[in-house]
Amino acid sequence: MKWKIGRTTLDVLPPVKRYMNAIERRLHADRQTRVRMMTELAGDFQSRREAGQRDEEIMAELGTPEEVAAQFNEALGSAGARPASRWRWAFVVLAVLVFLLPLAAQAFARLWWAPEAASIGIIGGADGPTAIFVAASTPAFVEFLPWLLACLAGFLLLGWCRRGPAARCRLPIALCALGLVLWLLRLAVLLGLLAGPGAPQATVLLPLWTLVLQYLPTLFSSGAWLCLAVLVLAVREHRRARHAADTPEAKN
Repeated sequence: MKWKIGRTTLDVLPPVKRYMNAIERRLHADRQTRVRMMTELAGDFQSRREAGQRDEEIMAELGTPEEVAAQFNEALGSAGARPASRWRWAFVVLAVLVFLLPLAAQAFARLWWAPEAASIGIIGGADGPTAIFVAASTPAFVEFLPWLLACLAGFLLLGWCRRGPAARCRLPIALCALGLVLWLLRLAVLLGLLAGPGAPQATVLLPLWTLVLQYLPTLFSSGAWLCLAVLVLAVREHRRARHAADTPEAKN
């Protein structure tokens, strides 16, 4: 059986291929770096073969896949990194649901309760899925943008961020912060409309904190709470990765 790694082609039997794959899965690096490291390992493996060693002896000398991968990760300075979590796909599912459910709800409402409004706000008299998307995209997208930002941040945090240095966690932190800022901006705009000049008298007479309390439930409906939760996890992961990188074992 032939196994090609980069520019190196290695004759491998199934046990050796499983051994190499197990090492590669445990490397905390990008694809280009993993290919380079596995190419070096394959070259070393082939040299030992040519020296007369058997595959079993070579694998025994190199160590278990966990030990070999740990040595590579320490050399890269990513000893504190962790493998990607399968839970990251839950954020993908959630993002799809958040995007599709409002469209499905509006399609159902338009079909059963408001068929006469089919052409309102539709560009060029479009109908079907295009009409539903155009009618729902502008307000719904802004309203559910924190959900999507939080899902993207969570997906990166549990996958891409774990395969590299602590600096990668800054992207999920920025995405979650953006989601919270959008929620706060909507709060500021709402307060300006309800308490500013030209607002209804009933809302002008209400205390500011009352208006804020009335808006707080949108923290959950808009997904801002998920931004906050992922933000906390991203900050903790950033600190953990930095601490692991600063340990003497990682530096050596």
